[in-house]
Amino acid sequence: MAFMVARRTREIGIRMALGARGGSVVWLVMREVLLRSAAGLAIGLPAAWAITRLVETQLFGIRATDPITMVAAVLGIAGVAVVSGYLPAHKATTIDPMLALRFE
Repeated sequence: MAFMVARRTREIGIRMALGARGGSVVWLVMREVLLRSAAGLAIGLPAAWAITRLVETQLFGIRATDPITMVAAVLGIAGVAVVSGYLPAHKATTIDPMLALRFE
């Protein structure tokens, strides 16, 4: 996500120069983070649920379809996604628009 924000520095600078507020720039980045995370979870959860049958014999102390483990994994992935998107987005709001326009 930091790379994506760095790639869009010029666009973010133009938005800030035209009067965009910091919150709208953060939401611009976070919307993409949330969409990518939701797509990954939508693909990954059914795949993980299906593959548990293959590794069921290797699991120790939990069932193959343990809901607590699945929820913990989803919350962990979502938390990392939010942090990985918010930090670069917040940093992008502190960029001076003139420096961003001169970027590259």
